[in-house]
Amino acid sequence: MAPAAEPAPDDRIAELEARLERLEGSPGLRARGRSLMDRVMPAEAGTHFRNAGREQLLGVRSIVDFWIRRLDESEASAGSGRGRERETIEIE
Repeated sequence: MAPAAEPAPDDRIAELEARLERLEGSPGLRARGRSLMDRVMPAEAGTHFRNAGREQLLGVRSIVDFWIRRLDESEASAGSGRGRERETIEIE
């Protein structure tokens, strides 16, 4: 089976420009999604969901801060030398 002939460069450019015009003229995915959400969910619910997302991020921040403090405390106590002994290990 012979390969299909490629269109002339001018025809290809015209085709690509037509596709681009169709894409630019139609609403984007985000705009279509927003339109759908506006039809099925009241604005107040969206506000609650945004606030809930913010609260989740604040919760994650609290966990990260907690573990950073624990690491800092363990490094500080390890650096002070309390309860630590130096041991030499012979390697043959």
